[in-house]
Amino acid sequence: MSVDLQIFPSLDPYVKSAKPFIKWAGGKHSVAHTLIDFFPKFFMKYYEPFLGGGSLFFALSPQKAILSDENKWLIDTYIALKNDWKKVTHYLEKMVNNNQEFLKIRSIDPWTLDLFERAAQFIFLNKTCFRGLFRVNSTGRFNVPYGAYNRRYYDSENLEAVASMLTSAEIKSGDFELGIDGVKERDFVYFDPPYYKLGGYSDFNRYTPKKFKEKDHFRLAAICRELDAKGIKWAVSNSNTEFVKALFSGFQIHHVSARREINLDSQSRNVVELLITNYKVSKQ
Repeated sequence: MSVDLQIFPSLDPYVKSAKPFIKWAGGKHSVAHTLIDFFPKFFMKYYEPFLGGGSLFFALSPQKAILSDENKWLIDTYIALKNDWKKVTHYLEKMVNNNQEFLKIRSIDPWTLDLFERAAQFIFLNKTCFRGLFRVNSTGRFNVPYGAYNRRYYDSENLEAVASMLTSAEIKSGDFELGIDGVKERDFVYFDPPYYKLGGYSDFNRYTPKKFKEKDHFRLAAICRELDAKGIKWAVSNSNTEFVKALFSGFQIHHVSARREINLDSQSRNVVELLITNYKVSKQ
């Protein structure tokens, strides 16, 4: 019996390539193709339960994907683009990139808007706020100040390409455990959680009111061990710390040079991160 495995890249040649349409703390756009070299060449479904800006999904172009994130506003934005990117663009066209408009749009409770206007609000705030941060307070309200960047905050052609790539993907919001519900042997999971604290300071983890705490890193490591026992391949990105190395002792640990575009100190943007895998890597 033949098995329907896929080899990347697997995007339909008639579908336009897409790139991330938002900026995200810890985003992997600059290192996506480096990481893909560490991924298995064959798998059935691709799972990414910490979707964020989706750099790996867009670079990998899997035929079948289960995409999720705990940030519901983010996930609703993906769903809106998948359902009707033109409606999202329609709202974006009406928004003006200045401080007065930014504060006005930021003050609106996103859950009072329909799906498509809420998505446009998300994209606008993300691309016009200070350094593209997405940060919320304890009540879940966006609280990043205006960035005063004189640049276009959306690309309609790219949004169309994003919508095309999302056509065959299942998108859902929720905790990462729910995001991998139904994963089976021959599937592949890429975990990119909010990174464990580095150098004594807490890395960015306020993209949801709940935050991602140390206990969640323990939970993630435990789940990875459960998946390994089932023969399911996975890869995890995280900070280059002794804590993370200890959590994933016994697995393959790779050092990857990366760049953090959101870091305020330009001298600290080039860093070495970890990629942990439960399989031996055979690069192309």
